[in-house]
Formats: sequence, C-alpha cells, structure tokens
Amino acid sequence: QMDEVAGDLLRRVGIGKAIPASTPISSLSGGERQAVAIARAMYFDSDLIILDEPTNNLGVAETQGVLRFVRNARDSGHSCIFIAHNIHHVFQVVDRIVVMRRGKIVADDIDPRATSVAEVENVITGDLSSLAH
Repeated sequence: QMDEVAGDLLRRVGIGKAIPASTPISSLSGGERQAVAIARAMYFDSDLIILDEPTNNLGVAETQGVLRFVRNARDSGHSCIFIAHNIHHVFQVVDRIVVMRRGKIVADDIDPRATSVAEVENVITGDLSSLAH
C-alpha cells in the first residue's frame, strides 16, 4: 500500500517514473528529491506549506505538477509560502507578493492580479517608483 500511495502522489507531482517507496533519498536526483518533498506535504495535508525554490532542478512536467499542487493547496484553504526567483512561477500560484532584498522587505502586499510582471521586476531590481501602493 505504501508503494501505491507514494506512486500516486509522485504521479500527481509529475513524476512518471516508478520509484519504490523504499528507495533511499540519497540515490534520487535533485528533481526527484524535490518531488518527494512536495509529495510528503501533499500526503500529510499540512495546514502551512513552506516551499523554498520548489521548482528548481525540475523538468517541465514536474514543474507543472508542483505549480498545480500549490494552486490546489491554496484553493483548498492551506496557507502556502512560496519562495522563488522565477517570477513567472510566482505569478501563477500566489495571492500576494512580498519582495525582499538583502534580508529586508522592500515591498509587501503586491497583488499579482493588479500588477504586471514588469512592475514587480522593477521592484526586485530597486525601481520602487513604478509600484503605487
């Protein structure tokens, strides 16, 4: 049953390859490790899910699976903190954007539905004048 549940969760994240649940994490690729971490969060149905660069080292299918998982988690009432450098991934899954530079918050409560990628990129690079609050 463990292999069946693990396989189902990994498929939902976008991993088509059969990875037995008994496989040591150390023998998996970076992308497979990331997928296992996401699958664990899915399995335990966590109230708060913190994802730090969850799409790094992933292929296209795995990336889409992670983004789908984050949207589903968000839409079903889970709180997610999605930390990423890929602004296009951020815009696909978040309700609110916070930009940090050198450990300090430089913009908070940016609404991705009312703000363009270019405007957020300007904030990221230091041009705060383009974003009205």
